Amino acid sequence: MPPIRVLHLITGLGLGGAETWLARLAPLLPRARFDCRVVSLLSLDGEHGALAGRLREAGVPVESLGMRRGLPGPGGLLRLMNVLRQWKPQVLQTWLYHADLLGLLAARACASRAAVSWGLRCSYMDFSRYSPGTKLTVRACARLSHWPQAVTANSWAGARLHVEELGYRPRRLAVLENGVDGRAYRPDPGARERLRAQWGVAEGAPLIGLVARLDPMKGHEVFCAAAQRVLARFPGARLLFCGQGTEPGSAGGLDALLAHYGLGGAALRLGRRADVAQVLAALDVLALPSLGEGFPNVLAEALACGVPVAALDVGDARRMAGPGGCVAEAEASRPDVPLAARAEVLARCLEDVLSLTPEQRSGMGALGRAHVLEEYSLDRAVARWAEHFEQLAAEAADADDSNV
Repeated sequence: MPPIRVLHLITGLGLGGAETWLARLAPLLPRARFDCRVVSLLSLDGEHGALAGRLREAGVPVESLGMRRGLPGPGGLLRLMNVLRQWKPQVLQTWLYHADLLGLLAARACASRAAVSWGLRCSYMDFSRYSPGTKLTVRACARLSHWPQAVTANSWAGARLHVEELGYRPRRLAVLENGVDGRAYRPDPGARERLRAQWGVAEGAPLIGLVARLDPMKGHEVFCAAAQRVLARFPGARLLFCGQGTEPGSAGGLDALLAHYGLGGAALRLGRRADVAQVLAALDVLALPSLGEGFPNVLAEALACGVPVAALDVGDARRMAGPGGCVAEAEASRPDVPLAARAEVLARCLEDVLSLTPEQRSGMGALGRAHVLEEYSLDRAVARWAEHFEQLAAEAADADDSNV
């Protein structure tokens, strides 16, 4: 039997959660069963194409529709229709709202026989932080959500948001969580010792990490406010910032935040790193102060590295953390709660973890690693997606047969 042709349509291939997961998933789907291609709405120049090379090196073809940000335009629609006609995929898996809408419209317009499956990634939407075009796109997707053969979400929290608050009414809603590679993300005492020495972190000094690009949704100000409280109790602690935009002098306001909260002397600012697994392994605790997440990849990765986590109760963070950390109360974690209150509960979680002895933190980290690899292993996640694609392809074939 020839492999199932799966066309992945995504807004861009920058360093976001959905993009990173797609770049991890597509090469791991068995080649004997799946033939995957990736199409980006946006040009692959600059930051929007950061992951394109990784996919191509893994043997997954990648191309771009050359669109600009905003509402999907007719040019991109026509180019996508041409791709669908020429390649004839059996499954069209879309990732993120603009790709969801454009993919559905293109498949309908060219009478593609591909089963359309949408991909939802978030568990919170503050439309004031997005363009009017994004708001209109999400509303259109909600209205049309009964058209695709399936809608997937990477978290239970995200699935609830779209049905209960955004008005989605899918025919089928599948929760397909991401997975973490326990071979790549693992405890690494050698990296821990080497990096801490390189950064000048004193022996026994608690090292608290926030590993996220600089973005309002990632909660850097909540973290800074919480860190100010934590440093009052643990004055020797150091704060590590890792991710795009966290390097010194970068645009986005981190310089001002650190100055406002008096944290400059305690901060390590790494910017984007290629060795995130080693960076995580060097931490004593990872903080997750985000306003909204579906499946926070970095939380799973830190747990796999044996690092305890302190998190706000966003997305599926509580389910994911299990015994591997401290998660704040749900009511105090909501985005509509004042920043100071969210910072206070995050600070308490951080203090609870840092109050443990090194041996106790190591034990918590070991429990967290066992939990996350049991529930969210990479192999298990890839198998769930493979089953999803096979089921859609089989249903599409049955529909074709019934129309003959």
